[in-house]
Amino acid sequence: MIWLGYAVLTLIAVTVLVWPVVRNAKATAQSTEADQAVYRAQLNEVERDLTAGLLTETEAEIARVEIKRRLLAAGRRASLTSGKEAPAVRMFAVTAIAITVPFGALAIYLSIGTPGLPAAGVEDRRAEALANPDMADFDVLIEDLADRLRQDPDSTEGWILLARSYRQVSRLEDSANAYRRALASGANDADTYTEFADTLTALNSGTVTPEAADIFRAVLRSDREEPRSRFYLGLAEAQAGQSENAIAIWRDLTSGAPADAPWLAMVRDQMSKVAMAANIMPMTVTPRHPLAGVSAPSPTAAAPTENTAIPQADEDDFRPDVSALAGRFSGDELAMIQEMVGGLEARLEFGPEDFDGWMQLGRSYGVLGATEKSANAYRQAAGLREDAIEPRVLLADLLLRAVEPNEPIPGEVSNLSEEILLLDSSNPDGLFIAGLSAASAGDLGVARERWTRLLDSLPAGDSARSAVLQRLEELPD
Repeated sequence: MIWLGYAVLTLIAVTVLVWPVVRNAKATAQSTEADQAVYRAQLNEVERDLTAGLLTETEAEIARVEIKRRLLAAGRRASLTSGKEAPAVRMFAVTAIAITVPFGALAIYLSIGTPGLPAAGVEDRRAEALANPDMADFDVLIEDLADRLRQDPDSTEGWILLARSYRQVSRLEDSANAYRRALASGANDADTYTEFADTLTALNSGTVTPEAADIFRAVLRSDREEPRSRFYLGLAEAQAGQSENAIAIWRDLTSGAPADAPWLAMVRDQMSKVAMAANIMPMTVTPRHPLAGVSAPSPTAAAPTENTAIPQADEDDFRPDVSALAGRFSGDELAMIQEMVGGLEARLEFGPEDFDGWMQLGRSYGVLGATEKSANAYRQAAGLREDAIEPRVLLADLLLRAVEPNEPIPGEVSNLSEEILLLDSSNPDGLFIAGLSAASAGDLGVARERWTRLLDSLPAGDSARSAVLQRLEELPD
């Protein structure tokens, strides 16, 4: 019976192929005549619209040309189907198709097919699909895996595979839920946590949520060098408006990256965009690891913080205001940071001279948003070492941030730039700051010379080049 069905299908296929050849040419001619009638009616309509003032002469002429083009094309089709084909030629074509199609298909099947092979069952086809994924619909494989996990929900590896599969087909919410099941069933490796947080970020249109940030920090507490977590924590800072913190994290990430790291160009590009938007030179930002200055036990990912109270500042006891970090750390962590910074300041005030200590205090107060205290700490460090460039660069940067647009740059900044260039005439930070000071004072020639030297000293791939070029282009001639 099955062969009879195949024969009927073959007959239908041959009829479909032959019909255009043997169909009545009259029908084609009638269709062509109908098309031509429509085009002539359209020409008449154009003339009526022109007379009524609905079309200008130019618009009417354009319409006429297009309609006439279609009218001529219809006439050419009519001439090609006007019966020039000889009946013998048409009959030969019909016979050739009717014989070649079925017998050709049969010959091919007998040469490469296996007529005696029994049909494969559904389970056999599924097994073959699983063994050869390229042969199967990926969605079918995913649903098969999901069915198996419903029967065996404790399979950690299965949930991880399902989560990755959902992510591959952009089913982000399903992917996130599968990652949760994987973690609940025992997964505790850094890759799974990072992939989960990455998926949460993608699910929120690229925004690093607090839950994702907590996971990234937890990953870094077990592997401080994990690059994805470091990048995303920098992105979280940028999204929170903390551009300098973001740049500091990304500079730390790129400074130790292999030259052939596939993500290096992407991080540099992102850093450049944030720096340009915030009007910050990346080179003036001190690299900082996302966990720098934080020492806390590794938390359970996404676990809620028990103590959220913000400790109060006390100037008499050298306890600084840490409210700028609220929301990023727990109350206990804020108290620990407050104690560390306050203890450092007290030791420096009453202890021996300590250049590194003042530098650390300056950075700490910078993170806390205490600009004046940070600046004073850098002044102390610069006074201890006349040959130290870093405290002068950081102090100049702090002072520049306090300058409003169109305000003159303070003389202290100009002096700092000259001190930096006396220590190192090719120092990029000194050249940039000196250019800013000169431009503010109206000395455009000096500004152009300093920034040109700076541009020449920067490597070809440095993200700061675009910012320097923009400064040069904005200088009046």
